[in-house]
Amino acid sequence: MAKRIGFVGLGTMGLPMARNLLRAGHRLRAFDLDPARARMLADVGGATASSACDAARGAEVVITMLPASRHVEEAVLGSGGVLEGLEPGATLVDMSTIDPATTRRVEAAVRERGARMLDAPVSGGAIGAERGTLTIMVGGDAEVLDQLRDVLAAMGTNIVHCGPIGLGETVKLANQILGGTAMVAVAEAFAMGIRMGADPRVLLNVISQSTGNCWMLRQAPVPGLTEEAAVNRDFAPGFMVDLMHKDLGLALQAADEHGLPLTLTAVAHQLYGLASRHGYGRLDVSAVARLLEGPGELLWGRPPAPPGRPVRP
Repeated sequence: MAKRIGFVGLGTMGLPMARNLLRAGHRLRAFDLDPARARMLADVGGATASSACDAARGAEVVITMLPASRHVEEAVLGSGGVLEGLEPGATLVDMSTIDPATTRRVEAAVRERGARMLDAPVSGGAIGAERGTLTIMVGGDAEVLDQLRDVLAAMGTNIVHCGPIGLGETVKLANQILGGTAMVAVAEAFAMGIRMGADPRVLLNVISQSTGNCWMLRQAPVPGLTEEAAVNRDFAPGFMVDLMHKDLGLALQAADEHGLPLTLTAVAHQLYGLASRHGYGRLDVSAVARLLEGPGELLWGRPPAPPGRPVRP
Protein backbone atom coordinates (compact mmCIF):
# COMPACT_ATOMS: atom_id res chain seq x y z
CA MET A 1 0.00 0.00 0.00
CA ALA A 2 1.16 3.51 -0.82
CA LYS A 3 2.31 5.45 2.23
CA ARG A 4 2.57 9.15 3.00
CA ILE A 5 6.30 9.75 3.41
CA GLY A 6 8.23 12.80 4.54
CA PHE A 7 11.83 12.86 3.32
CA VAL A 8 14.60 15.09 4.71
CA GLY A 9 17.96 15.27 2.92
CA LEU A 10 18.16 15.10 -0.88
CA GLY A 11 21.91 14.75 -1.36
CA THR A 12 23.84 12.37 -3.63
CA MET A 13 22.18 9.36 -2.00
CA GLY A 14 18.93 10.86 -0.75
CA LEU A 15 17.62 12.22 -4.05
CA PRO A 16 17.72 8.94 -5.99
CA MET A 17 16.35 7.08 -2.96
CA ALA A 18 13.42 9.51 -2.85
CA ARG A 19 12.84 9.09 -6.57
CA ASN A 20 12.65 5.32 -6.14
CA LEU A 21 10.00 5.77 -3.46
CA LEU A 22 7.95 7.83 -5.91
CA ARG A 23 8.37 5.19 -8.61
CA ALA A 24 7.06 2.59 -6.16
CA GLY A 25 3.86 4.63 -5.79
CA HIS A 26 4.43 6.24 -2.40
CA ARG A 27 3.39 9.85 -1.80
CA LEU A 28 6.37 12.01 -0.94
CA ARG A 29 6.84 15.42 0.65
CA ALA A 30 10.50 16.37 0.91
CA PHE A 31 12.75 19.02 2.37
CA ASP A 32 16.34 19.95 1.68
CA LEU A 33 18.37 23.01 2.69
CA ASP A 34 19.17 23.43 -1.02
CA PRO A 35 15.88 24.39 -2.73
CA ALA A 36 17.28 23.26 -6.09
CA ARG A 37 17.47 19.68 -4.82
CA ALA A 38 13.84 19.80 -3.73
CA ARG A 39 12.83 21.16 -7.14
CA MET A 40 14.59 18.20 -8.81
CA LEU A 41 12.30 15.89 -6.86
CA ALA A 42 9.25 18.04 -7.61
CA ASP A 43 10.03 17.63 -11.32
CA VAL A 44 9.30 13.89 -10.99
CA GLY A 45 6.13 14.18 -8.93
CA GLY A 46 7.22 14.84 -5.35
CA ALA A 47 5.90 17.66 -3.18
CA THR A 48 8.22 20.14 -1.50
CA ALA A 49 8.18 21.10 2.17
CA SER A 50 9.28 24.36 3.74
CA SER A 51 11.07 22.71 6.67
CA ALA A 52 11.84 19.34 8.23
CA CYS A 53 8.84 19.88 10.50
CA ASP A 54 6.64 20.57 7.47
CA ALA A 55 7.87 17.39 5.76
CA ALA A 56 6.89 15.36 8.83
CA ARG A 57 3.36 16.75 9.20
CA GLY A 58 0.76 14.18 8.24
CA ALA A 59 3.38 11.60 7.25
CA GLU A 60 3.11 7.97 8.25
CA VAL A 61 6.85 7.57 7.74
CA VAL A 62 9.61 10.17 7.86
CA ILE A 63 12.99 9.32 6.35
CA THR A 64 16.15 11.28 7.10
CA MET A 65 19.29 10.91 4.97
CA LEU A 66 21.88 13.38 6.25
CA PRO A 67 25.68 13.75 6.37
CA ALA A 68 26.56 13.42 10.06
CA SER A 69 25.30 13.04 13.62
CA ARG A 70 25.01 16.77 14.24
CA HIS A 71 22.85 17.20 11.14
CA VAL A 72 20.47 14.45 12.27
CA GLU A 73 20.17 15.97 15.75
CA GLU A 74 19.48 19.40 14.28
CA ALA A 75 17.02 18.16 11.65
CA VAL A 76 15.08 15.99 14.11
CA LEU A 77 15.42 17.64 17.52
CA GLY A 78 16.14 21.26 16.57
CA SER A 79 13.75 24.17 16.10
CA GLY A 80 11.54 23.48 13.10
CA GLY A 81 12.71 19.88 13.12
CA VAL A 82 11.03 16.58 12.39
CA LEU A 83 10.02 16.02 16.01
CA GLU A 84 7.78 19.09 16.00
CA GLY A 85 5.74 17.72 13.10
CA LEU A 86 5.96 14.00 13.80
CA GLU A 87 2.54 12.46 14.38
CA PRO A 88 2.02 10.03 17.31
CA GLY A 89 2.20 6.52 15.87
CA ALA A 90 4.33 7.60 12.89
CA THR A 91 7.79 6.13 12.32
CA LEU A 92 11.08 7.95 11.82
CA VAL A 93 13.58 5.99 9.73
CA ASP A 94 17.04 7.51 9.92
CA MET A 95 19.08 6.19 7.00
CA SER A 96 22.11 8.37 7.69
CA THR A 97 25.37 6.87 8.91
CA ILE A 98 25.91 8.34 12.37
CA ASP A 99 27.21 7.19 15.73
CA PRO A 100 24.99 4.71 17.61
CA ALA A 101 24.89 6.87 20.74
CA THR A 102 23.26 9.73 18.80
CA THR A 103 20.78 7.26 17.32
CA ARG A 104 19.72 6.15 20.78
CA ARG A 105 19.34 9.76 22.01
CA VAL A 106 17.15 10.64 19.05
CA GLU A 107 15.08 7.46 19.46
CA ALA A 108 14.38 8.32 23.12
CA ALA A 109 12.99 11.71 22.08
CA VAL A 110 10.91 10.15 19.30
CA ARG A 111 9.50 7.54 21.69
CA GLU A 112 8.57 10.28 24.18
CA ARG A 113 6.63 11.92 21.37
CA GLY A 114 4.58 8.72 20.99
CA ALA A 115 6.22 7.78 17.70
CA ARG A 116 8.62 5.00 16.67
CA MET A 117 12.08 4.91 15.14
CA LEU A 118 14.35 2.63 13.13
CA ASP A 119 17.99 3.29 12.28
CA ALA A 120 18.61 2.00 8.76
CA PRO A 121 21.97 3.02 7.26
CA VAL A 122 22.74 1.79 3.77
CA SER A 123 25.58 0.39 1.70
CA GLY A 124 25.89 0.35 -2.07
CA GLY A 125 26.91 3.90 -2.92
CA ALA A 126 25.36 6.24 -5.46
CA ILE A 127 24.94 3.46 -8.03
CA GLY A 128 22.99 1.32 -5.56
CA ALA A 129 20.86 4.33 -4.63
CA GLU A 130 20.03 4.96 -8.30
CA ARG A 131 19.25 1.33 -9.03
CA GLY A 132 17.35 0.67 -5.80
CA THR A 133 19.73 -2.15 -4.88
CA LEU A 134 21.07 -0.87 -1.57
CA THR A 135 21.82 -3.08 1.40
CA ILE A 136 19.85 -1.68 4.35
CA MET A 137 20.98 -2.49 7.90
CA VAL A 138 18.10 -1.98 10.30
CA GLY A 139 18.12 -1.48 14.05
CA GLY A 140 14.91 -1.33 16.08
CA ASP A 141 11.73 -3.30 16.67
CA ALA A 142 11.35 -6.22 14.23
CA GLU A 143 7.57 -5.72 14.02
CA VAL A 144 8.03 -2.09 12.97
CA LEU A 145 10.48 -3.21 10.31
CA ASP A 146 7.99 -5.76 8.97
CA GLN A 147 5.38 -3.02 8.66
CA LEU A 148 7.78 -0.88 6.61
CA ARG A 149 9.44 -3.48 4.40
CA ASP A 150 7.52 -2.23 1.37
CA VAL A 151 9.00 1.23 1.89
CA LEU A 152 12.55 -0.03 2.33
CA ALA A 153 12.18 -2.48 -0.58
CA ALA A 154 11.71 0.50 -2.91
CA MET A 155 15.27 1.55 -2.09
CA GLY A 156 17.13 -1.70 -1.39
CA THR A 157 17.18 -5.38 -2.20
CA ASN A 158 18.93 -6.68 0.92
CA ILE A 159 17.13 -5.61 4.09
CA VAL A 160 18.68 -7.04 7.25
CA HIS A 161 17.39 -6.73 10.81
CA CYS A 162 20.53 -6.26 12.93
CA GLY A 163 18.96 -6.04 16.39
CA PRO A 164 17.72 -3.28 18.74
CA ILE A 165 17.97 0.43 17.99
CA GLY A 166 21.52 1.51 17.19
CA LEU A 167 22.70 -1.84 15.89
CA GLY A 168 21.99 -0.91 12.29
CA GLU A 169 24.60 1.83 12.72
CA THR A 170 26.96 -0.54 14.52
CA VAL A 171 26.85 -3.09 11.69
CA LYS A 172 27.26 -0.34 9.08
CA LEU A 173 30.38 0.97 10.82
CA ALA A 174 31.84 -2.54 10.97
CA ASN A 175 31.29 -2.81 7.22
CA GLN A 176 32.97 0.57 6.68
CA ILE A 177 36.05 -0.58 8.58
CA LEU A 178 36.49 -3.40 6.08
CA GLY A 179 35.62 -1.33 3.03
CA GLY A 180 37.86 1.57 3.99
CA THR A 181 40.91 -0.46 4.90
CA ALA A 182 40.45 -2.81 1.91
CA MET A 183 40.49 0.13 -0.51
CA VAL A 184 43.80 1.32 0.91
CA ALA A 185 45.20 -2.21 0.65
CA VAL A 186 44.06 -2.58 -2.98
CA ALA A 187 45.67 0.76 -3.87
CA GLU A 188 48.95 -0.21 -2.22
CA ALA A 189 49.00 -3.65 -3.86
CA PHE A 190 48.54 -2.23 -7.35
CA ALA A 191 50.96 0.65 -6.77
CA MET A 192 53.68 -1.78 -5.71
CA GLY A 193 53.00 -4.18 -8.58
CA ILE A 194 52.91 -1.48 -11.24
CA ARG A 195 56.03 0.25 -9.92
CA MET A 196 57.91 -3.05 -10.10
CA GLY A 197 56.77 -3.82 -13.64
CA ALA A 198 53.76 -6.12 -13.20
CA ASP A 199 50.93 -5.94 -15.73
CA PRO A 200 47.86 -4.73 -13.80
CA ARG A 201 45.70 -7.21 -15.74
CA VAL A 202 47.84 -10.02 -14.45
CA LEU A 203 47.54 -8.61 -10.93
CA LEU A 204 43.76 -8.51 -11.23
CA ASN A 205 43.57 -12.02 -12.65
CA VAL A 206 45.73 -13.54 -9.91
CA ILE A 207 44.31 -11.59 -6.96
CA SER A 208 40.68 -12.16 -7.98
CA GLN A 209 41.30 -15.91 -7.78
CA SER A 210 43.45 -15.84 -4.65
CA THR A 211 43.25 -14.93 -0.99
CA GLY A 212 43.43 -11.20 -1.72
CA ASN A 213 40.08 -11.18 -3.53
CA CYS A 214 37.57 -8.66 -2.14
CA TRP A 215 34.77 -6.35 -3.27
CA MET A 216 37.09 -3.33 -3.44
CA LEU A 217 39.23 -5.17 -5.99
CA ARG A 218 36.58 -4.25 -8.56
CA GLN A 219 37.39 -0.61 -7.76
CA ALA A 220 41.14 -1.02 -8.41
CA PRO A 221 42.20 2.47 -9.54
CA VAL A 222 43.75 1.49 -12.90
CA PRO A 223 42.00 3.01 -15.95
CA GLY A 224 40.24 0.41 -18.09
CA LEU A 225 40.99 -2.49 -15.76
CA THR A 226 37.43 -3.05 -14.52
CA GLU A 227 34.33 -1.49 -16.01
CA GLU A 228 32.85 -0.24 -12.73
CA ALA A 229 35.99 1.40 -11.28
CA ALA A 230 35.55 5.12 -10.58
CA VAL A 231 38.99 5.88 -12.05
CA ASN A 232 37.42 5.41 -15.49
CA ARG A 233 35.22 8.44 -14.76
CA ASP A 234 37.92 10.69 -13.24
CA PHE A 235 37.06 9.30 -9.79
CA ALA A 236 33.43 10.44 -9.97
CA PRO A 237 32.15 9.26 -6.59
CA GLY A 238 30.20 6.17 -5.81
CA PHE A 239 31.12 6.90 -2.20
CA MET A 240 33.25 9.90 -1.33
CA VAL A 241 36.59 10.15 0.44
CA ASP A 242 35.14 12.66 2.92
CA LEU A 243 32.32 10.29 3.84
CA MET A 244 34.68 7.38 4.38
CA HIS A 245 36.84 9.61 6.58
CA LYS A 246 33.73 10.54 8.58
CA ASP A 247 32.55 6.94 8.93
CA LEU A 248 35.91 5.59 10.06
CA GLY A 249 36.04 8.39 12.61
CA LEU A 250 32.65 7.27 13.92
CA ALA A 251 33.92 3.69 14.17
CA LEU A 252 36.96 4.83 16.13
CA GLN A 253 34.77 6.91 18.45
CA ALA A 254 32.36 4.04 19.09
CA ALA A 255 35.19 1.56 19.68
CA ASP A 256 36.93 3.96 22.06
CA GLU A 257 33.77 4.12 24.17
CA HIS A 258 34.15 0.35 24.64
CA GLY A 259 37.92 0.43 25.23
CA LEU A 260 38.66 -1.27 21.91
CA PRO A 261 41.78 -0.21 19.94
CA LEU A 262 41.30 -0.28 16.15
CA THR A 263 44.83 0.13 14.81
CA LEU A 264 44.26 -0.45 11.08
CA THR A 265 41.11 1.67 11.18
CA ALA A 266 43.06 4.54 12.72
CA VAL A 267 45.70 4.40 9.98
CA ALA A 268 43.07 4.28 7.22
CA HIS A 269 41.20 7.17 8.86
CA GLN A 270 44.36 9.28 8.74
CA LEU A 271 44.96 8.40 5.08
CA TYR A 272 41.46 9.43 4.02
CA GLY A 273 41.89 12.64 5.99
CA LEU A 274 45.16 13.29 4.18
CA ALA A 275 43.51 12.57 0.83
CA SER A 276 40.83 15.12 1.69
CA ARG A 277 43.46 17.73 2.55
CA HIS A 278 45.04 17.08 -0.86
CA GLY A 279 41.74 18.09 -2.48
CA TYR A 280 40.28 14.65 -3.11
CA GLY A 281 37.50 14.76 -0.53
CA ARG A 282 34.61 14.88 -2.97
CA LEU A 283 36.06 12.16 -5.19
CA ASP A 284 35.47 8.43 -4.95
CA VAL A 285 37.12 6.56 -2.07
CA SER A 286 39.50 4.95 -4.55
CA ALA A 287 41.10 8.39 -5.02
CA VAL A 288 42.98 7.65 -1.78
CA ALA A 289 45.37 5.89 -4.21
CA ARG A 290 46.54 9.34 -5.36
CA LEU A 291 48.57 9.56 -2.16
CA LEU A 292 50.88 6.87 -3.56
CA GLU A 293 51.95 8.89 -6.60
CA GLY A 294 55.34 10.56 -6.58
CA PRO A 295 56.01 14.16 -7.72
CA GLY A 296 54.80 14.53 -11.29
CA GLU A 297 53.83 10.86 -11.45
CA LEU A 298 50.41 9.74 -12.68
CA LEU A 299 49.85 6.13 -11.75
CA TRP A 300 46.10 6.39 -12.08
CA GLY A 301 45.39 8.61 -15.08
CA ARG A 302 45.00 12.37 -15.29
CA PRO A 303 44.80 14.54 -12.15
CA PRO A 304 41.37 14.87 -10.49
CA ALA A 305 39.22 17.98 -10.70
CA PRO A 306 39.74 20.62 -8.00
CA PRO A 307 37.68 20.23 -4.81
CA GLY A 308 34.17 21.63 -4.68
CA ARG A 309 31.68 22.28 -1.93
CA PRO A 310 31.65 20.25 1.31
CA VAL A 311 30.35 16.76 0.75
CA ARG A 312 26.73 15.70 1.25
CA PRO A 313 25.47 12.10 1.19
